[in-house]
Amino acid sequence: MQVTVSFLGPLRDRVGEKSLLVELPAAATYRDLLDSIGPTMQARLPDWAWDSGRRSFSARMMVSRNLAADLRDETTCLAEGDEILVVLPLAGG
Repeated sequence: MQVTVSFLGPLRDRVGEKSLLVELPAAATYRDLLDSIGPTMQARLPDWAWDSGRRSFSARMMVSRNLAADLRDETTCLAEGDEILVVLPLAGG
């Protein structure tokens, strides 16, 4: 199955692409996706965005699946055509 990982703002500049199309096996989980893109993310993202020890986006990043709530449960099953959106939340005052 194919899943799209999209980046907004400064992450897009760091990754060098608006999105990555990732091929995963059927019934893949969010952890499977992280393992698949890990080497690319580690090479392109700074420590504040990618946690190399956890092999995951850092807690500072907001990660959503199909524009739904924050995706943190690594056992979440993904589906064909899912879009995983990764953004750096900004606060203002």
